[in-house]
Amino acid sequence: MIALWLGGTGMIGFATAMLFLLGLPALALGTWAGLKSFGRLDEAGFRRVVLGLLLLSGVSLLFRGG
Repeated sequence: MIALWLGGTGMIGFATAMLFLLGLPALALGTWAGLKSFGRLDEAGFRRVVLGLLLLSGVSLLFRGG
């Protein structure tokens, strides 16, 4: 509701809205994969996977220059 309100009042530009829509499929795919893997992994394994992905994300930001 907040996003719709901000978009309706012009506080979110068209380019930002398009980037958001472009990212929605990746968000849906990541959510689906996370829910599926959570059902198959035990809690400790799922935590290791999530922490590993966070580590990879942080390292990639270091090499990209932040």
